[in-house]
Amino acid sequence: MNYPIIGLAPMDGVTDAPFRYITDIYGKPDIIYTEFTSVKGLILGKPAIQRMLLRHKTETKTIAQFFGCEPEYFYQAALVAIEKGFDGVDINMGCPDKSVFRRGAGAGLILQPKLAKEIILSVKKAVKDGKEKLKIKKDITVSVKTRTGYKIPQTKEWISQLLEAEPDVICLHARTFAQKYSGLADWSQIGIAADLARNTKTKIFGNGDIKSREQALERIKEYNLAGVLIGRAALGNPWIFKGTIPTTEERFKALLKHCKKFREFFPDADLSIMRKHLAWYVKDFPHAAEVRNELMQVKSIDDVKKILSKIIL
Repeated sequence: MNYPIIGLAPMDGVTDAPFRYITDIYGKPDIIYTEFTSVKGLILGKPAIQRMLLRHKTETKTIAQFFGCEPEYFYQAALVAIEKGFDGVDINMGCPDKSVFRRGAGAGLILQPKLAKEIILSVKKAVKDGKEKLKIKKDITVSVKTRTGYKIPQTKEWISQLLEAEPDVICLHARTFAQKYSGLADWSQIGIAADLARNTKTKIFGNGDIKSREQALERIKEYNLAGVLIGRAALGNPWIFKGTIPTTEERFKALLKHCKKFREFFPDADLSIMRKHLAWYVKDFPHAAEVRNELMQVKSIDDVKKILSKIIL
């Protein structure tokens, strides 16, 4: 992988296959992540979980992100990701969802550093075994996405523990579990992580409140990072990775293509799942709020076309 990178952050319920496709073709980020996928659900064969690992053909590095708390399930899930051709396996140690946390997964692993290290080592072993079995020559990264701490920042202690297991990358979202997505991201904590990793093989990525490509590059330089991941600012705006501003018509074309790709990947799914994405595309033009309200009622691609045609024509 060529560093530094600017990539699409994993987002639960957002970075599915159609979203990754659209972000890839319009934004060309250096790396893209799947939404977080349950290792237990994957191995037990739940159909809804299986579709999370659908992917499009691309040369862009694509990482499968998993969550859970059982090293043995992580081992098996990593093997599945390798067989599917993913370029890396990311371990979610930052999800602030209470139900995930209570099961000891996501940000719950911040309170279980010994288990967290066991999971990293399990995934590293799976990558080694999977590459040998399938005779794969390319690099397959093992990474962790986490937060700065539980209730207060504990970056030094927590990141030092993770570095002992030597993952290839640690991406730090500059908020605690308690903050969830509120308040401002504390990038000084990412700087602490970068200092800790300076003489190790582990690369540090930063994440949190990045609003533009220019800002991402500034953060990379300021904190001596290997990369930055952009999350919420990429919603309805895949162009952020190129640093360009689309016209309203370009937004609508991407919106429509997104709907068509959704149908291709998930032919049996209800288009209502797309409504939040449609709302993210529609902004910064006269009567945008009215158009958003109309799009919140759509049930088919034809409905979308009718609403957009009234504005474009």
